[in-house]
Amino acid sequence: MIVCSTSVRSVGCTFLDWSIHFLTGQTDFYHALLGWIPLVPNPVTKINAHGHNKNHPGGSVETQTSLLILQKQHQLTSLYPHPIPLNTAAKNLGIDLDTASPGDWQLIFDYKKADYNQMIQACHAHSAKIIFVSLGNHLSVYANTIRSLERMPLNNRPAKSINDIQNSLDQAFFKDSILAWENMGLTDIWDVRERCALKKNLLVWKQPYPDLNFDHYWIDAQNLWYNGEREIPKIIKWLGLDVEPDRFVLWQSVYREWQKIQLDALQFQFNHQHIVDSIINNWSYPIDLTFDQEIIIQHCLIFQHNMNLKTWQLTKFPSNTQELHKLLEANIHPL
Repeated sequence: MIVCSTSVRSVGCTFLDWSIHFLTGQTDFYHALLGWIPLVPNPVTKINAHGHNKNHPGGSVETQTSLLILQKQHQLTSLYPHPIPLNTAAKNLGIDLDTASPGDWQLIFDYKKADYNQMIQACHAHSAKIIFVSLGNHLSVYANTIRSLERMPLNNRPAKSINDIQNSLDQAFFKDSILAWENMGLTDIWDVRERCALKKNLLVWKQPYPDLNFDHYWIDAQNLWYNGEREIPKIIKWLGLDVEPDRFVLWQSVYREWQKIQLDALQFQFNHQHIVDSIINNWSYPIDLTFDQEIIIQHCLIFQHNMNLKTWQLTKFPSNTQELHKLLEANIHPL
């Protein structure tokens, strides 16, 4: 049996893939490139569950190759295919990313969406059991949070840091804006924060759905994060497999460790709108934001209320929203 767990964003498929093997009593895992390797007893790292070395092909071509290898095994195998990388899509279309126009980028995104659908169809054609983990459109903050350092978005190498990924994306999509601000000498941290806050549609997320007109298991990511102790055994039952009771006891502590990472990442998703409302209404609310979170708050003030902040020499936001209320001013940037 081949099990395909997939999603269009990083929302927990690595942990799900590992859980299916661990809970059913497996001790080894078949990797398409490495052969049989030991299944790790705990895949959780500081930011995700990527201690599990899953099969992780990108796009329909790599997925097809992995499927042909996995189907030769007569035991439980699995893969977590993900959308084709942007640079691969661009190469297939003959587009140079260094000179790509907005029209070129639209072609790349359309190609990526179509290829993801072909990838799902390939899994179905190989009789893989498909589990689709859905990320709701209301979770835009979470969707825009970088949670994996496995690969740079525009070239095939591991990321050194979250900033490494963000800088790569900024250079691809906002190169002209960066250059214009640098030419005006606007390079201090408060300038960078404001420039980033002016990105159009920073918090717009609309999940593209593949064509799922065949038997599959659909699960909302929040159900995986909050109710995994109930939902993952249901998935295993749907696969026609059994959960080993002794393994389930061990798995529960690992799940809660992984779950805490997801809930920590979701806290700002839940709180960011109240932070914005508190700044506008002069309500008292304690805050301790990262730089990326500060960007989102300033973005919301500009695009939701046409208000901005007097941030000259403000290297970090203060610890209470009332202090930011004192810094409110009318937005002067064209939207």
